[in-house]
Amino acid sequence: MWIQQKSGWQIATLSGALSVLIYMAHVIMGSVLWDGYSHVRQTISELTDNGAPDAEMLRVFTIGYGLLALLFSVTVYVLFRKYQVQKTAQLGAILLIVMYIASLIGFGLFPLEQGGDVLTFGNFMHLAITAIVLIATVGALFMIGHGLLLTKNFRGIGQFTLACAIVIVLAGIATPFVLNSDFPYPGLLERLLIFTFQLWMFVLSIYLFRLPKIMDMELKRVGLVEIYKER
Repeated sequence: MWIQQKSGWQIATLSGALSVLIYMAHVIMGSVLWDGYSHVRQTISELTDNGAPDAEMLRVFTIGYGLLALLFSVTVYVLFRKYQVQKTAQLGAILLIVMYIASLIGFGLFPLEQGGDVLTFGNFMHLAITAIVLIATVGALFMIGHGLLLTKNFRGIGQFTLACAIVIVLAGIATPFVLNSDFPYPGLLERLLIFTFQLWMFVLSIYLFRLPKIMDMELKRVGLVEIYKER
């Protein structure tokens, strides 16, 4: 079978798609268990903050997500090197690894307290880590998108990556204005940012998993073109 011909790293790319499913499960489950929770007004971090209902159980999901996402970022770097993707994308993959390490450790040590309404030391550290993660994420996406755009067989996914990066930047710029105003939809804006990134991870995961078949189809197409030219 086709899947049996794949390397371990190729199969490991599915860790990205699996991590996204686990993340979405924690958001959906957390909102269902928390009576009165609002996806529009409340942030996702509030589901696992200190004192939130079922926070301990939901943190199991977020830890699982973080570990799988870290594995995915390492896999991305390995495959970028294997397929000789332009160096900028490889550096972006390294930045993605650093981001997930910082996220996994930082958010684990400093969960949100009291919904973030009070500026405690823990909340300050949580916000600082959030800013670092956001900057690293945007940097990684632009670097990866630029590198993929310059690499054959990766240009389409490169365009998609850059489009996601732009959406995340716009949402990130709008966030502080929303938080400092009476606009009652911070949760909605945060979900635009986070879910865009999750969508990118899912799409890249499936793309890299199918890459050998995509490249094989491209080789056959080019081969047919050459045969036609010779005739």
